[in-house]
Amino acid sequence: METAVKFDEQKLVTGSFDNTVACWEWSSGARTQHFRGHTGAVFSVDYNDELDILVSGSADFTVKVWALSVGTCLNTLTRHTEWVTKVVLQKCKVKSLLHSPGDYILLSADKYEIKIWPIGREINCKCLKTLSVSEDRSICLQPRLHFDGKYIVCSSALGLYQWDFASYDILRVIKTPEVANLALLGFGDIFALLFDNRYLYIMDLRTESLISLIILWPLPEYRKSKRGSSFLAGEASWMNGLDGHNDTGLVFATSMPDHSIHLVLWKEHD
Repeated sequence: METAVKFDEQKLVTGSFDNTVACWEWSSGARTQHFRGHTGAVFSVDYNDELDILVSGSADFTVKVWALSVGTCLNTLTRHTEWVTKVVLQKCKVKSLLHSPGDYILLSADKYEIKIWPIGREINCKCLKTLSVSEDRSICLQPRLHFDGKYIVCSSALGLYQWDFASYDILRVIKTPEVANLALLGFGDIFALLFDNRYLYIMDLRTESLISLIILWPLPEYRKSKRGSSFLAGEASWMNGLDGHNDTGLVFATSMPDHSIHLVLWKEHD
């Protein structure tokens, strides 16, 4: 059973409960690579074609870095003490003492911490920084992590935490008292997309409040997952502001109890 999915127009990458990662070709449906080495379920995957790198987070407490094209393991990152439930590979857009614009950065998250790693062609990287929201581990992070090169956003039981990537300081904690246990699906300059067990919500980040509860979208009876791995966000440009043209395409996809995929699309313009 697949627990993690990432795709583009040519390929689909999946992580599974059988401890492996696979790369599939859309046009033929053929499996082009099979990545073996984890000793626990794979909860999250990400990749970058320019670097020819794939990263995976697992229940074995590790992050593995793979050569995407040939399937060999290049490095195993071992600083986590909990299941690694989310990995994000992204290009940095700000300068600090630890990184420069254009550097590739890997974020890996477990139940309590987010670790930041430099990822480049040298592969042999050391953890740059560890972020958490409580030193005594009294607050759990959800595996809904967003990183755009400038800001890190992660949802927790207390709300959304936003860090500045240049300073690693917490900029704000956005609490959602109207609805409890909201999980993060997407985050932009103006809007955030959130969900719970029943509805999809839009938050106006300028006021840090949910837009009128009339604007709710009832969720289908999707396959529930404590890690939220059954949800995948779609087009995100509209979250930086609606311009009359970017409210098109996929909003999100989720897996269903019968293992089918449910797609939610923007309504076509008349």
